[in-house]
Amino acid sequence: MFSMPNHWREELRLFLGTLIMSGLAGMLTGQLLPCLLLGMLVYLGWHLYQLARLAHLLGQNGHDGPRPIGLWKDIVPRIQERQDSNNTRIRNLSYQLDRFRDTVNTLPDAVIILDHSGRVDWSNPAAENLLNIVWPDSQGRLLTALAPDPVLGEYLENSEFAMPLVITSPANRAKILSVFVTPLKHEANLLMVVARDITRQYYLDTSRRDFVANVSHELRTPLTVISGLAEQLNTNIPDPAILQRSTGLILQQARRMNELVSDLLTLSRLEMRRESAPEEHVPIEELLTTIVEEARTLSGAAQHVVQLDIRSRDGLRGNAKELRTAFSNLVTNAIRHTPNHAEVRILWQVDDEGAHLSVTDTGEGIAARHIPRLTERLYRVDASHSRDTGGTGLGLAIVKHVLERHDAELEIISTVGGGSTFTCHFPAERVIRPGAAENTAISD
Repeated sequence: MFSMPNHWREELRLFLGTLIMSGLAGMLTGQLLPCLLLGMLVYLGWHLYQLARLAHLLGQNGHDGPRPIGLWKDIVPRIQERQDSNNTRIRNLSYQLDRFRDTVNTLPDAVIILDHSGRVDWSNPAAENLLNIVWPDSQGRLLTALAPDPVLGEYLENSEFAMPLVITSPANRAKILSVFVTPLKHEANLLMVVARDITRQYYLDTSRRDFVANVSHELRTPLTVISGLAEQLNTNIPDPAILQRSTGLILQQARRMNELVSDLLTLSRLEMRRESAPEEHVPIEELLTTIVEEARTLSGAAQHVVQLDIRSRDGLRGNAKELRTAFSNLVTNAIRHTPNHAEVRILWQVDDEGAHLSVTDTGEGIAARHIPRLTERLYRVDASHSRDTGGTGLGLAIVKHVLERHDAELEIISTVGGGSTFTCHFPAERVIRPGAAENTAISD
């Protein structure tokens, strides 16, 4: 048997009640039809009033809506339930959108949304620093007009985005950018452009490629010499004079390769150590005296005049082996680049700012354009002359890393034809007074 819902029953009672009341009024007044018509108009007016309240409920949050009578008793709760659900979804979506915007806005990468014509639809703050795109001022403008790079324009026009594009930043020519472009998944007519600053990585990769190429070249030269000499010696009865000369050259080139490999290993170990140098006492006066004696031996027939000026007996806190390597490299470089019988001066002094070791030669000097790059690995001012003097091109790079581990800096002053001065500046915290060193030794 059909079961009528309660709200339908209530609505039927309301309708019949209106009809009965109208009929009784019509019978009493003798105007049955007009009274029935008036009753139906009242019934219809009531529902029109309820519809008006429903419109307010749907259009304005917080409105009460229709009176829950009859059919409206079922409709109103459903509408309110649906509204509450939609409001919850809107709040969640708004929260997720705010989180997304906060995340994208804090990214160091530039993020730009382009429409189908290549115009800016949205961008994050990083886009201003990397691509000169300012939000919202740039909205609706062509990306290629804001970032006028022909390579970027051709890249966007070809629509081949499998590989990222590497360009110079339009906002800062010193920066290198990697640009990724991809269509949005749910809106294929929109493109997302992501520009990442890869300046540091770009130059590191370039430096690494140059380093590998330079090392290969440095090793290829002695290997070529050794191979050529070995072929000359590969005879049944080699000439004694040729044999003596060839073996001498082979030993010379082998020593050169050994020095290069040794310096590469030293530099690699220094680069791998990120922590500061150990806190041991290094007696600088004794260390420099030994290095100067070795330098005079190295000079040999060139008879360089090596002058040592010790103006303080203070030592340093650090690694004795590393400091010996750094100081020895500076003195050896000075010997190699100073003419025969000329002077090399080594000065050690301490003042209120810290300790300072200066090595001054009277060689040919260095042009100003080369000075910033002298501490790069295998960088040579004059490659042919440097190889003739026997250097590996890694000495100053080793000096730089040793000083960094000792919180120190290298200062280079040079003029062409006027010699060069290399000065190591150590902070005052690294200086150890003689008395303090003795007390430390006693306590140990």
